[in-house]
Amino acid sequence: MFRVIAFDVYGTLFDITSLCDHVSTIIGIRDPGAFVSTWRSKQLEYTLLLSLMGRFDDFRSVTMRSLKYVMKQYGLGDREDLLESLLDGWLNLRPYRDTLEAIPRIAERYLVVALTNGTREMVEELLRRSGLEKHFREIISASDVRIYKPSPFVYRAIERMGVKAGETLMVSSNPWDVAGAINAGLQACYVNRREAPMEELDLKPHIVVKNLSQLAEILAGLS
Repeated sequence: MFRVIAFDVYGTLFDITSLCDHVSTIIGIRDPGAFVSTWRSKQLEYTLLLSLMGRFDDFRSVTMRSLKYVMKQYGLGDREDLLESLLDGWLNLRPYRDTLEAIPRIAERYLVVALTNGTREMVEELLRRSGLEKHFREIISASDVRIYKPSPFVYRAIERMGVKAGETLMVSSNPWDVAGAINAGLQACYVNRREAPMEELDLKPHIVVKNLSQLAEILAGLS
């Protein structure tokens, strides 16, 4: 049924909220969760704006620019030492427990790739530090096509591997990412960790699971 299982990285394999401890350690603010949430929202906003305007900066630059915005919002200025220290948190995100359990199982039966807005270097480092690097055949980055998800060009870059879009299952915990994959002709799995509603865009996922361990069980039954 599927030849390739393509995983989103941020929020699907790795927990973005694990940035909170990193932020708290460096700047000691009372509510690091709000800081991280604003940073992430601004990061995604910038990727969408750049894509709509036909412009492109790589994900590290976007993450830095969105951080500068949040730091000014919090009255922290733009100190270079703080910027670099905070940015390093994206290279040390904590993988979800079910990520560590499920990815090796899925990689035994399927071709596993990362399909991400992140730069190849950022994602390679995350996978290396988590011990997951050996299970991923390829990293397909938005930088390869110079536009961000949910543009169909990012998802269809999978065809460079010699597989059809329809032979690929895109796995993401971001509803907008699931919708983008389906719109581009991929099949999609929504990892609904927080029991959130799917986007009302008439683009419904083919599979819905609560975690990646559930997905591994389903895929084992299909192979």
